[in-house]
Amino acid sequence: MKRRDFFSSATAATLCGAVPTTAASQTPKTPITPQSSTAAVLPDKLAGMTLPQLRQDYHDRLYKRYLPFWDKGGYDRENGGVMCELNDDGSVAVDMKYIWYQGRAVWVYSYLYNNFGKDPRWLAMAKNIRDFMVKHMHVGDGRWNQEVRRDGTLISGVGENIYGALFAAVGLVQYAQATGNEEDLDLAELSINTSMKTYDKPNYQAGKDASGADVKVDVADIGGLRPHGHSMCFVWTLTQLLAARGNPAMEKLLAHHVDAIINRYWNPEFGIQNELLAHDYSRLPQTAAHMYAGHSLESLWMVMQEALRIKDRALFDTAKGRIHRILEMCWDYVFDGFADEDFYVFGDEKYKRGPSYNVKTMWANTEILIACMIVMEYTGEDWAKMWYERARHYLVKNIANTPTGIWRQAVDRRGKDVKRIGISVHRKGNFHQPRMLMMNMLSLDRMIANRGRLTPFPG
Repeated sequence: MKRRDFFSSATAATLCGAVPTTAASQTPKTPITPQSSTAAVLPDKLAGMTLPQLRQDYHDRLYKRYLPFWDKGGYDRENGGVMCELNDDGSVAVDMKYIWYQGRAVWVYSYLYNNFGKDPRWLAMAKNIRDFMVKHMHVGDGRWNQEVRRDGTLISGVGENIYGALFAAVGLVQYAQATGNEEDLDLAELSINTSMKTYDKPNYQAGKDASGADVKVDVADIGGLRPHGHSMCFVWTLTQLLAARGNPAMEKLLAHHVDAIINRYWNPEFGIQNELLAHDYSRLPQTAAHMYAGHSLESLWMVMQEALRIKDRALFDTAKGRIHRILEMCWDYVFDGFADEDFYVFGDEKYKRGPSYNVKTMWANTEILIACMIVMEYTGEDWAKMWYERARHYLVKNIANTPTGIWRQAVDRRGKDVKRIGISVHRKGNFHQPRMLMMNMLSLDRMIANRGRLTPFPG
C-alpha cells in the first residue's frame, strides 16, 4: 500500500472505525454477531512452524535463555530486587535499581507463577523483589522513590513522572493474584489514585519527557500536558486490577482512559494517535500531526484486552482496525522493522514527513507480536497472520539474534546496534521480551486446545 493513501481522512474513518467522543463505557455496543469457534479455522502453521513448534520455540527462548540470564546477576538474591544495567555476561555494570524495573520484575515473575505451573521458585523471586521494592522504594501514600542502590540506599527520591508508580502497582496486582494478599491490592489502588492526582495537576510537567518523542515537539511553554503513554499505562494496570477485584471508582477511571485513547488521542483528520494533548485533552496545533508509533500500537492491544474483559466487540474492532493501519503506515518496506518512534504527517525543515527509521526498538517490535496474536486468536484475519510473520522474522533476524538470552534493545535501519539518547548501553530489558513470550504462549495454548479454531469472543 502506498504511503500517500494513508493521509486520507476518509480512509481513516473507514478502516479504523472512529467512534463518537463519549466515554467508552457509555458507547452503545454495536450489535455485532461474534464469530463462533467453528466459523473460521486458523492455519496449521504460523511463521513456518506448527503451533506446538512455535510454542516450544517461545518456551525455550524464555526458560533456556531469558530466565537464566537474569539469574547470573540481574536478580539480587542477597538484597532483593533486580539490577538495571548489566554487562553482556550478566554481571552488574552499575549499582542502581530503578522503580520501573522493580515493578516490572514483580509482574514478570508473578505472571510466570500464575500462568505456567505455579512453580514456587518464581513466586519466591517475585516476593523477594516485591519486599525490596516496598521496603526501600515506597515512601508512603502511593509515592515511590525513583532510584536506589543495590542495598536500598537512596539515589533519587520521588519524581513527578508517574510511570514508575504505575509499574509498581501492576506488579503488586499480579503478585496479589498469586498470594491472595489484599494489602497488596490496597497499595496498588493507592498508587493508582496518587498517580492520577499527580497527573491531574494543572502544571504537570512530566509529559514533556514522558517518552523520547515528546521533547522533539515544541511544547516548552505549555503546562499540564497529557501524554498518550500515561493513559496506556493506566489502562493496562486497571484492566488487571479489576480482573482481580471489583471497584466502581476504578471502573470509572479505566473508562476515562479508554475513552482518552479511543476518542481523544485519536486524530481522525489524519488517522493517527497523537502523543501529547493539552491538560483538558484538547488537541494542540503543534502536536496534532505527530504520533509516537510504539505507544500507539501498544495502547491499542491493551484496549483490545479491556474490550475482552467487558465483552465489547465494537471497542475490540475499533482498536483492531487502528492497529492494522498503524502497522502499514510505519513499517520499513525497504529494510523491514517497525519505525516505532516519531511519525509526522507533514514534513518541514526540521522533521521528515512520515515515519522515522533511525531507531527501531525491541520493545515496540514485540508489541506487534502481542497485538497480531490477539487479533488472530479471536478473528483469524489474514492481515494479522501476515504482519505477525513479517514482524517475527524481523525480530528473530535483527533483535533476538544475541548469544546472551537478552534481546538487543534498539537497532538502526540496517539492523546495527544504536545508542539511544539518555539510555545506557548497559540497560538490559527485563519486561517487554518476557511479556511477549508469555502472552504468545498462552494464546498458542488456547489455540492448540481449540484445535486451531478461533477462541470465542466473550459474551
